[in-house]
Amino acid sequence: MKNLARLLIFFSLVFVVVFIFVTLLYFLSSWIDAVRVVSQNPEQADALITSAKRALPVTLFIVILLSLSYSVRRKIHAVLSIITVFVLSVAFCAGFFIGIERVEVYDPTLQVPDKMGSRAGLILSQLDTDIILLRGDPVSGSMVEFPRVIAFPELPLVYQETALGPRNTVLSLPLEGKAPWFMQSILMDFSLITRELESRFGDGLFSFIIFGAALLLLLASLRFILELSSWPMANLFLGALVFRLILSLVIFLGTREVMDFLMIFADGRFPEFLVAPGIFLILGALILLYTFLVTVARKRRADA
Repeated sequence: MKNLARLLIFFSLVFVVVFIFVTLLYFLSSWIDAVRVVSQNPEQADALITSAKRALPVTLFIVILLSLSYSVRRKIHAVLSIITVFVLSVAFCAGFFIGIERVEVYDPTLQVPDKMGSRAGLILSQLDTDIILLRGDPVSGSMVEFPRVIAFPELPLVYQETALGPRNTVLSLPLEGKAPWFMQSILMDFSLITRELESRFGDGLFSFIIFGAALLLLLASLRFILELSSWPMANLFLGALVFRLILSLVIFLGTREVMDFLMIFADGRFPEFLVAPGIFLILGALILLYTFLVTVARKRRADA
């Protein structure tokens, strides 16, 4: 119990520190490399709320990885540490979104606008990267379903019939300062997960909880990776690589083409919003079963 209490304190402190740090980085980035929208001047409060939402998935991935590594070093029971990290992750994730919703209800000025007046020729630019809408609708304000041309620095123009990403959400501009491409790809994937969480939260608390809980359970179940060798830093690096693969898997399962393909096999037996969480739950359950069997085998070997 003493070690579990330490794990709880470690998780909470690291979450607060990492969340504040990443939020400030995103917020400063929004000042330095702000997206300039024609005829729109985003407020600083909107930028702060948006930065906090974008920082949440990054924070959860980092804190879960560090907390699992801490539980291995402290020799906390595998199953107990996984359950503790999972429960804390779900609580912090759900509490954040519910808290943001309550703040926006009591102070509407903090609401982040999800629509803007779109029209043909609307340009969104960041540094040397531009998105130009070829068609729009000033009434609905949605930019998702309209074709656009994206101009990346020193690359040919890219044409998109609709926005690409989970549930056809609008992609964030793929440029975060002058970071290397692999860092930009990670930041883009985290941005897409943020959009997915926001979309699911808008669809209802059940859809949000089932998706978030399934993903967090899968991440928490990967504790065994952090005890594969006697070198903690090597295990931490390997864990980071596996977490990156999970991040890519989330984006892959969220694309429209993959979802349509999976729904063919589902054959209408369960709704679309349960497909990705179901896959996460199956993978997490298999890993947990493996962890449990390994723990039992080690205990019997130690008793022999």
